[in-house]
Amino acid sequence: MEPDRFRDSRQAINRLCDNMNGFIEANDIEASRQCWEKAREQLDVLIPQADDEIQERSVKNLGLKIKHLLSLIDKIKVKKGSAAGIEKNQAVPVEWDEDRIKLFSPAFLKKVSANMGNDSKACVCFDTTGKGVRPSYEIRFGNNATATFSGSSHKLREKPLSGEAHKISRAFSATAVDSALKAKY
Repeated sequence: MEPDRFRDSRQAINRLCDNMNGFIEANDIEASRQCWEKAREQLDVLIPQADDEIQERSVKNLGLKIKHLLSLIDKIKVKKGSAAGIEKNQAVPVEWDEDRIKLFSPAFLKKVSANMGNDSKACVCFDTTGKGVRPSYEIRFGNNATATFSGSSHKLREKPLSGEAHKISRAFSATAVDSALKAKY
C-alpha cells in the first residue's frame, strides 16, 4: 500500500484508540465497545494491504494495542441496580399500610411489639428503603422518647432513621401491630 495512504489509515485507527481510551476512563462501556468495533473493522481492512515489513509490524502493533484496549473495556465495572433493575439512588420506596404490615413474619411482629412494651400510646415507623423484608424501625413512645431498632437483629441502634420524610413510613399504633400479629394466628 502506498505509504501516505497507509499512514493516514494508521493514524485514523490511532485516533479511534485515543477516543476509546477516553471512553474507558469515563467508564462508558457502550461507547468504548462501539469505538473498539470501528477500530477493529478498520484494522481488518488495513491488514491485507500491508506490503512491506514496516507496514506489517505497524499493523501487528495496532492489533496489540486494540487487543489491550479490549481487555481494559472488559474490566469496566457496570453500575449494578437492585434486583428489579432499578439503580439504588432511584429505588422505589416501600409503601407501608396495615395490609403490608400483616405480611411480616410472626417472629418479626412479636419482636416489634416487645420493643414497644406496654406503652399503649407508642407507635412505630418503618424504614421505606430496601426491600421491605426486615426494615429498621423507630418507636415513638407516649412520653415523646424515640428508639431506633435494626430490623434484622431488633437491637437498639445509635443512629435514628433517615431524617428525610420520604424514607420513613407513617406511624402505626401498637394496636395496629397487635392486630397484624393476631391475623397471623
